[in-house]
Amino acid sequence: MASLWKHPKSQFWTACFTDDNGRQLKRSTKLTDRNKAMLMAQKYEKAYRMKLTESQARKVVSDIYEELHGEQLYHATVRKFFTDWLGGKQAEMSPGSHKRYKTAVDKLLGFLGERADRDIAYIHKRDISALRDKTATDLSPATANTDLKILRTAFRQAVVDGLRLDNPASAVAILDERREAGATGRRPFEESELKKLLTHVKGEWRGLVLGGLYTGQRLGDLASLTRRRVDFDQELIKFRSQKTARDMVIPIAAPLLDYLKKHIPTEPDGPFFPGAYATKQEANGESRLLSAEFHRLLVESGLAKPRPKDKNSGRGHSVKRTVSELSFHSLRHNTTSWLKRAGVPESVVRDIIGHESELVSREYTHLDDDTKRKAIRKLPTLV
Repeated sequence: MASLWKHPKSQFWTACFTDDNGRQLKRSTKLTDRNKAMLMAQKYEKAYRMKLTESQARKVVSDIYEELHGEQLYHATVRKFFTDWLGGKQAEMSPGSHKRYKTAVDKLLGFLGERADRDIAYIHKRDISALRDKTATDLSPATANTDLKILRTAFRQAVVDGLRLDNPASAVAILDERREAGATGRRPFEESELKKLLTHVKGEWRGLVLGGLYTGQRLGDLASLTRRRVDFDQELIKFRSQKTARDMVIPIAAPLLDYLKKHIPTEPDGPFFPGAYATKQEANGESRLLSAEFHRLLVESGLAKPRPKDKNSGRGHSVKRTVSELSFHSLRHNTTSWLKRAGVPESVVRDIIGHESELVSREYTHLDDDTKRKAIRKLPTLV
């Protein structure tokens, strides 16, 4: 039987009801009036128990909304909803992340074809599942999983907005990303390879490589590092990760500190790596041009093979990519491996690298700088 529940810290009633399989479900009514909230809970239960088609379920939601609020519920096609949703996300994330979200949405709209102009309530779990499988075959399971997570977020918003009763993407499973035997995957640099690379790279790229090795950070974040973000008195780098929006505080290892002190910008917002910073700006905040430049350095150092000219032509996530064993991201693997090999606790490693972890939040409300400084000092000195 339908019932109501209210969280002690919320003013809204939550509808509690049971579907035809006996599952107990909850959904916020966004209502403070108990009688209206109970009416909504009863109608939700009736709708779920009737095994309605999506169009019928959409009508039930519309009827509930109109009865309670005196106006018709906003309807949206798949294309309209995702266009609006992407527009709202643009201010919340980096250009690179927004482009990644748009790529996932474009795949969905292209896959649906004419059905993208139908009501969003008509999208079924089987549509998302078929798209996931197609992407995994055409590109990779990892890309398919990333797309699926993005679609889950979008459809969750559609449920909150009252445009759907359920999230079709949440019912689709994540694929196993384990590579086939013999498949190429990224790996850390070997010590001999690092020494060879450091002997070859000059100028800014030497500093960027040191930054990757001794902070474990992404190329884009290092390219954006400014004088304001470096505390030479405390020997700390403080910045916000472009990809995760996580506030990072990382002690500076001696080899990197020596480089930074020799290249201090004259202005507070001046970048330590002005050439890399300009290249990133040229690519609208993305790191793809820098990644390509680093690959050329690997080729020149004899650590990688040239890429075929017809591959990786700037089409990003829409084509299958050739995965190189070594990339700038490999330096991040080196940092992680070195820290773990030195006996640094997993929670400290994750905090330095920037991986979100329940372990970090459970064991530490805040990892003090000295704890991380001791960990950074355990990194090997290659220069």
